Amino acid sequence: MTQAPHSDAVPAWLRVRELMTTGLLAQAVTVLCDLGIPEVLSAPRSVADIAKEVDADPEALVPFLRAACAAGVVEESQPKVFALTDLGAVLREDHPESVRLLCSLTGREEFHRTWAHSIHSARTGEPSFAVPHGVPFFDYMKSNPDFASLFDRAMTSSAAVDNLLSGYSFAEARHVVDVGGGRGKMLSAVLAGNPHLRGILVELPHVAEAAGAVLADAGVAERATVVPGSFFEPLPSGADHYLLSRVVGNWNDEDAVRILLRVREAIPDDGRLVIVGNVPSPADRTNYPRQLDLYMFALLSARLRDYNEYEVLLGEAGFKAAGMANFPDSESVITAVPV
Repeated sequence: MTQAPHSDAVPAWLRVRELMTTGLLAQAVTVLCDLGIPEVLSAPRSVADIAKEVDADPEALVPFLRAACAAGVVEESQPKVFALTDLGAVLREDHPESVRLLCSLTGREEFHRTWAHSIHSARTGEPSFAVPHGVPFFDYMKSNPDFASLFDRAMTSSAAVDNLLSGYSFAEARHVVDVGGGRGKMLSAVLAGNPHLRGILVELPHVAEAAGAVLADAGVAERATVVPGSFFEPLPSGADHYLLSRVVGNWNDEDAVRILLRVREAIPDDGRLVIVGNVPSPADRTNYPRQLDLYMFALLSARLRDYNEYEVLLGEAGFKAAGMANFPDSESVITAVPV
């Protein structure tokens, strides 16, 4: 058999074709996570062994595993023998920086249906999530508790917790209100690292009901109070610190200002507001912030904001930005004071 002459340069049409099918690699990784395959690949294993362990068809698994090889998270050391790479280790649930839940979340059909209608966002400036689902994103979560639970757990990343604890000191704080604090993982970490501190978690009822167990497991329940409620409604007053972690970035400017105004109503003039969220900056090393920006717009008509944009937003709500601990490609920590 003769081989056609070729050049080392990859033609543009081939690069674009590869680009347009890259999403299939992500979906393959999602399938592996949902099957629990990363958990059984602590050492190289044959596809037959893997399939038996996770109750799957061995021949059907091969293209998924090889796609994961192309993504760099799995390697095929021998024909049909696979193992996790160092990159793929973060797909395991027991990894301290695990992204397994995020992989399962982004592979859900809710997201695929949203992307199928994303031209609606480009044309109208409105989120495309409601087009196939009939209701806005957060309304959908209220009536789909399994999806809501997965979303909340996936969004509570160890990176956000670690960045907050290293990017801001609560040594001088006495009482913190975690506004929109989900299941309480962030507040648990803050209280555990600051034994002098008391906290209040404010979250919607269907999420808040799970927070008690999380706080108890962390050994901080006696210093924490869970208050079912919305950040669009009056917030508990009197605390010296208010925390908005992965909240402001989920909303457009108008709604973000409404949330910040509720905090301004509650916070004392000498209080501190701490915001945790992705803040694009020239220090970013990957395209993840740009990709996340598109996700947020299609789902919620929200946008990632840089520090200057946060300064403007905070100013509209009666705050002044007081600095930022920047973590490239990850959640940064912005502090603000009332004015």
